[in-house]
Amino acid sequence: MADAQPPLTLDQAHQALRHSPKARPWRVHFRFGYGNNAQTKEMTLLAPPDRGALVLLRVHNGILLLQPASVRVYAPVEESELEPLLGSLRGIHNIPITINDASAPPFGERPVDVPAVEVRERPEPMGDLLALGLDIGGTGMKACAVRDGRIVRFGQAETWPEGERGLDSLVTRGRALIEKVREGEAAGSLGVGFASPMGVGGQVVGLSTVMQQRLGEGVNLSHLPARFAEGIVDGPVAFFNDLANLGRSLSGEGRRRLLRLQVGTSFGGCWIDADGTVNAAELGRLIIDARPDAREHTYLPLRGAMKSYLSNYGLALTYEEVVGEAVTARDVGFRWRDLNQAQDPRGQALMDWFLAWIDGVVAEARCFLPGLREVEIGGSMLQEGTGRLLRPALERRSQEVTLTLARDPGYDGALAAARAPLLMTPLRGLRRLG
Repeated sequence: MADAQPPLTLDQAHQALRHSPKARPWRVHFRFGYGNNAQTKEMTLLAPPDRGALVLLRVHNGILLLQPASVRVYAPVEESELEPLLGSLRGIHNIPITINDASAPPFGERPVDVPAVEVRERPEPMGDLLALGLDIGGTGMKACAVRDGRIVRFGQAETWPEGERGLDSLVTRGRALIEKVREGEAAGSLGVGFASPMGVGGQVVGLSTVMQQRLGEGVNLSHLPARFAEGIVDGPVAFFNDLANLGRSLSGEGRRRLLRLQVGTSFGGCWIDADGTVNAAELGRLIIDARPDAREHTYLPLRGAMKSYLSNYGLALTYEEVVGEAVTARDVGFRWRDLNQAQDPRGQALMDWFLAWIDGVVAEARCFLPGLREVEIGGSMLQEGTGRLLRPALERRSQEVTLTLARDPGYDGALAAARAPLLMTPLRGLRRLG
């Protein structure tokens, strides 16, 4: 069994920087809105002037989690000393990132008031009609038929079988899966979760990498929900980002101050605020690995981002490091499951590595999400033998923040999609990054 490098999370690196005798304050202002009414969240990072790159990486994580309109950094160094990373982050986020002299005092800043509203939402029942859900991921799609809040039938298929491309192909296979779980019964609604960044109102504002490769550039998705529903559902149809669907479903159950993480083709997540608002985020770009030779992102000028660690692709790389055998991103979940079911110690070694990076994600989240109570983790590969090993391990790690495995890591996305047309949970649209 090969030895993977011991993790050095970004939080661990910052803990060390805080205690450096050369540490200086870096004040970071995340601004929400524009003009005199803009609100600001401020945080102070302690780091030596020559470690500005690590400061900027944490600023990058804050932008992903908070989604501000602009960022201002009061730095103990000149702006030129923060290049080229500063330029890369400006290009990725496409929002103003301003560097100011650390001695300049801020004026006119209003702190953000975090509300504490607990409202439990109950979806309206559909009578005897089925609520259908279709969850389209980069690797697999799943569908379920729901009655009275319970799944009565479910099914799954590959999103993109070998050689399949194009919108018509996706619609044909999606409709076939919906029809399979419907079994000819009357359906009152359809919810669709789609693995790409989306704004409020179901507008796709960008395609994930795999969707772009298979659907092509400039594809028109405005009629996609209607094409799935035509002739199957006469009632309401909802179309959301897949992680936003999950967040809205959890929020509707009364879950608050919860970070939901999803391990799959990429690494995604959403944050449910104290008032129930769901904030979707592209957490595959969240930087955790602080080692100089951290893995490169698949297409962005970033090292140490979670897409290269806690996605199917990233876990396949780690599997090869830990187990010493090559595996594809499509098969890594099955291989890991087999190791765990056989009680092979290499499965536990991979689990230890997985948990170390989850700890890093939680540490970053606690920096930017005040009052974080719970982190829930899902993803199809975390079912069966892997899930049975992971669930108690997460419970043992729970201290200030409760760590849990989703109740049904495989089909909760499809269930959330089925509930989507019945919920009015507020959602902040996800800005396309890069």
